[in-house]
Amino acid sequence: MTDEPDFVLIGRVRSAHGLGGEVSVEPVSDIVERFMGLRRVLLRRGDEIGEVGVASVRRKGGDVLLKLEGTDEREAAKALAGAELGVRRQDVWPLARDTYYVFDLIGSRVVGDGDREIGRVEDVLRMPANDVFVVRTDKGEALIPVTRNVIKRIDAANKIVVIEELNGLLD
Repeated sequence: MTDEPDFVLIGRVRSAHGLGGEVSVEPVSDIVERFMGLRRVLLRRGDEIGEVGVASVRRKGGDVLLKLEGTDEREAAKALAGAELGVRRQDVWPLARDTYYVFDLIGSRVVGDGDREIGRVEDVLRMPANDVFVVRTDKGEALIPVTRNVIKRIDAANKIVVIEELNGLLD
């Protein structure tokens, strides 16, 4: 996750690929197809963020191979290893109903029965069965499963998550 309000992380550069300046990118987006339509991408290295054009895109296994404008040789591509790729918030793909971007949920208030304040969402863990909200409470960290019987309502616009306080959930 990033603290830049206008930088939405979509991938990390693993390494150079081949001799012509391509880079191998590990997608962190659930929507890998989004890479195929990229014309420009934000490139973050350390505290510096710049925008660069995308010359070509192709898939290779679970990774994406990108050719960025101005990166025509292997050495230039190698220098990008570890860089983060992102898009501006207004350029994220629209989601289906009742699905949310993690960055829209981070910081949300979590409330229970009778609007009782429980804590704030600090992270979302991707687990095989279901996602899990990591919630900071007065008593420490609570792991809240994102399931229909626990999550009553998510209001991402107002940053509120309403949960059913099942026995043992917050113990």
